[in-house]
Amino acid sequence: MNIVVLGAGSIGCYVAGCLLASGPVFNSSNTLTLIGRQRLCNDIVANGLKVTDWRGRKQMTDANHVNFSLNNDSLASADIILLCVKSQDTESAARIIKQYGKPNALVVSLQNGVRNADLLRQHLEQVVIAGMVPFNVFYKGGGHFHCGTEGDIALEDPGNHCAEFIKALESASLPVTVYSDMAAVQYGKLIMNLNNAVNALSGIPLKSQLGNRQYRLVMAKVLSEALTVLNAEGITPARTGKVIPKLMPTIMKLPNFLFNLVAASTLKIDPEARSSMYEDLVLGRRTEIDYLNGEITRLGKKHHIATPVNKHIVELIKQSEQAQKGSPHLPANSLSGN
Repeated sequence: MNIVVLGAGSIGCYVAGCLLASGPVFNSSNTLTLIGRQRLCNDIVANGLKVTDWRGRKQMTDANHVNFSLNNDSLASADIILLCVKSQDTESAARIIKQYGKPNALVVSLQNGVRNADLLRQHLEQVVIAGMVPFNVFYKGGGHFHCGTEGDIALEDPGNHCAEFIKALESASLPVTVYSDMAAVQYGKLIMNLNNAVNALSGIPLKSQLGNRQYRLVMAKVLSEALTVLNAEGITPARTGKVIPKLMPTIMKLPNFLFNLVAASTLKIDPEARSSMYEDLVLGRRTEIDYLNGEITRLGKKHHIATPVNKHIVELIKQSEQAQKGSPHLPANSLSGN
């Protein structure tokens, strides 16, 4: 099994780091290759690849055992292509896979958003597996990737194409849940990901942001708008963790002492965790806002339902992208557009 991670950012490097540290089967440069940016390549060459998590995982792979490439030639030998690019880069990634990938390679999308697998299937002859990563990974620098929240990787695999890959993930302590239809699961993850922008705009760690009731009240509005438009679309988002999506607006409105009681049993968040969108702003990169809160505004327009808070947050993120100054560190009362 030859695995290539295309778009090896925080998620791709974390999953790869866990696989590499899981045993000798992945401790060879010809079984797992990462394709990514020069910045991460330099960091990993200098420091190796370190993965940690909120439960206490602490694993290190020496740089000599990490095959990090800056070109796409490695795709030619891939049995499994883990696609971890941003949603806005899915179509260009499909062209790369079409050019370099084997026709019988398995393409596994571990991306945010709800439309990537369908888009890939429009362009590729390879079997495409829709996936979902529920946990948050934050790059701490120096080749160190930290998973700050819990959750099992979800894969849509009705044809049982992923049996060997799933075995490898589980041997690396990355549990997998298999679904016959991922749509409801992806929308469940979308609901959770709507907080990414609020966190990025706040500029503070996730745990601190969710511990602040004023930010939670903004999230309650964001989630209420989302659930309304998804209902109009005929979609019931699946539960991807311990929290039922339709209860989330109510939970967000709770006073701090009650929220803390609920969070203690349902939301396991590392104090250092931040959203990937926060990291995108810090690095001056385009975010996935159009595929997250932007998906809610799109469905709102389709069904003639107002989504003012999500619309305002999309605008704030786009302003921050253009400013190229990282997080604007906005207070909660600036996020609802009132």
